[in-house]
Amino acid sequence: MQSFTRHAPHAIVPTLLTAFAFAGGGRPIAELSANSHALKDVHWEMPSHASLSRQFGIDHVIAPTVQFGAPDIGTFVMEDEATPQPAPVRFAVPINIPLSLGDGQWVEVVGGRVWRVAIAGDDSLCSRIHLSGLALGAGERLTMHTPSREGTATDTYEGYGEFGTGEAWSMFTPEARAQIDWFVPSGVAVKSLPFSGAEYSYGYRDVFPVERAGGGDGGIAGNCHNQPICYTAWSVESGATARLLFGGGFLCSGQFNATTALDETPYVSTANHCISTQTDANSCQFNLFYRANTCGGAAAAGTTITGADLTLTWLASDCSLLMVRPTLPTGTAWAGWTNANPALNTASTGLHHPGGAPQAISFGVKNASSFNCGSPTGNWNSLSWNNGITEGGSSGSAIYRDSDHKMYGVLTCGASSCSNLAGDDGYGRWDIAVNSGGFAAKLAAGLDDTQEQNDTCATAKALTAGTYTALVVKRLDEDWYSLPVPNGSTVTVSMTFTHANGDVDAQIFGTCGGAVLLDRAANTNNESFTYTNTSGSSSLLMRVYLGADTRNDYSLTFSVSSPAPSNDNCVTATSVVAGAYALSTVGATTSTPAVNSACDGSAISAIYNDVWYAFTATCNGTATATTCGASFDSALVVYAAGACPTTSSTILACNNNGAGCGSASAVSWSVTNGSTYLVRVGAAAATTGTGSLVLACAVNCPADKDGTGYVDGADLTILLNGWGSASGDVDGNGSTDASDIAAMLNAWGACP
Repeated sequence: MQSFTRHAPHAIVPTLLTAFAFAGGGRPIAELSANSHALKDVHWEMPSHASLSRQFGIDHVIAPTVQFGAPDIGTFVMEDEATPQPAPVRFAVPINIPLSLGDGQWVEVVGGRVWRVAIAGDDSLCSRIHLSGLALGAGERLTMHTPSREGTATDTYEGYGEFGTGEAWSMFTPEARAQIDWFVPSGVAVKSLPFSGAEYSYGYRDVFPVERAGGGDGGIAGNCHNQPICYTAWSVESGATARLLFGGGFLCSGQFNATTALDETPYVSTANHCISTQTDANSCQFNLFYRANTCGGAAAAGTTITGADLTLTWLASDCSLLMVRPTLPTGTAWAGWTNANPALNTASTGLHHPGGAPQAISFGVKNASSFNCGSPTGNWNSLSWNNGITEGGSSGSAIYRDSDHKMYGVLTCGASSCSNLAGDDGYGRWDIAVNSGGFAAKLAAGLDDTQEQNDTCATAKALTAGTYTALVVKRLDEDWYSLPVPNGSTVTVSMTFTHANGDVDAQIFGTCGGAVLLDRAANTNNESFTYTNTSGSSSLLMRVYLGADTRNDYSLTFSVSSPAPSNDNCVTATSVVAGAYALSTVGATTSTPAVNSACDGSAISAIYNDVWYAFTATCNGTATATTCGASFDSALVVYAAGACPTTSSTILACNNNGAGCGSASAVSWSVTNGSTYLVRVGAAAATTGTGSLVLACAVNCPADKDGTGYVDGADLTILLNGWGSASGDVDGNGSTDASDIAAMLNAWGACP
């Protein structure tokens, strides 16, 4: 039973362990003639992660510490010696730490409070915290870090963590003390921790000698290794090599692999016996450039990033392919590979991290086409060394043919070590993984989303309002969208992503090649904004691009809201007479009353998103209203003059699809000169659009020139005053003459 004490931290003096030697390991790879590639011309800095303690300025306040005594290291060593090979090197053991709210301390901060607790194991040579069952409420955030090493904080976790699994890992660091910070917004009451389990990785082998003042040789690796910096021809492959720390305390080697398309997909290959599960991939910590930077000089700690997805694994030749999530540092390179199995006596070179020590380079030759790392033995190539060897921790590293620097295998097992320079090693065949294991399709080009091709303004993908998931943006393949936003309307866009995995930014344009109307380049998780379209266009263009890194995934939600038209209801109806008027129902609401049974014969059972007009007749006769040519399936309803209608109000006319108007509408009704009628324009279904409303007034009694309803002397005077012109025309021939006098006399008296 492990004992625990809760108290303020005290100084912890690390204990160096005796070095242990382990056999090397690796696996094969296949070729699609991919070329190596280096990230040389990209200028960005790694995101600076800050703990919540640092963000809120309380990092000077020491958090309470849960301290526990050193476990029985001898037991761990015996377990390691009994572990069947091949296996990754173990350097730490996870220990369950029972935590409760009472173990930590609340500190009031702006907008809420932060709960903080540290965990430390006596004489531990490194530490890592693994949380399970993580479920953060709305507005809650969590970070983990090493208090004595600011900059080791994880990205800020929200919800169920970055991978949505409820699991979260801090970084392995060469310190015994690791800390959890949990922010809770004001007004939120909590009764328990936001996670169900916490494990602390106790380090019993020193794999951070470079970062520890007065540290040793790593506790595992021998002293017979070559520094890659002394062999500049292999600088790209050196920039592609990484040390992999994963799970509760295991290490292997791996390397970034180029796709055939050279699209900078952050693929990393390693051995299946190292990483073969999604959980281990999620937990993987990649240590790049952990090497000497001058020939004969001391090694530098390099750059560390954490988190990956398991893309594919192939047990038959011990190969796994991961895709790294975090932002890659400048200088990261991608190694080339081949899907062919080289001939015997092929001069070859390997780069790796023996025992987790700084990067080393080994030179040898393929001396056999089989090796007993598994069955069949022909799935492994045998390598003998003439300068340098591999050791435990080198597992998963690549072997390259010297002729073109193409990778053709990953290390699985072997006998070489600094105490056995003549020992051979077995590399799993990469060509089998590529040609038979499905790696070819992955390595052709990194996966993209279903909205492609939309990587230029000219090929922008037209979207409708809604949510789009599983989107991918790349440095070499940005995304463009066309959003329907009527002029004067407002678009609201929300993008969800993890900033630490790539800085996803957005811009809004009115036209291709036009000025940037909105530029969103925040350095935070997620992004949301609103923009009101005043460009005069009925759509906007959105560019989604990366401000940092090579790729990231995201989701996109957008909606459009339009201001209600001024004539959105009966009370604010637009006053009109005969003529043509621009029509828009965009932003209109659905008014009352509902359409009553008087319209049953006009295919209108309801009318939606309507606007209103108050039409004053300028004649005694027949009025017409049409929406021919409208962009939507319009409907028309006309009410008798008077107050705003109710369900029982008289409907004079209604129509859905008018004759000759297609899906537009046309109605007519009798009018009295000077009377006002309510014209309601909407849609037969819940939709909006634009068009033109045309109103006309035709006289039923053409001889009644003054509109009194009677043909008398006053009308004759009007006729005579218009003699020779069209103004006094009665019979419709376009001119006022004797025939019009005859027509007027025939109509003398009350109009019909």
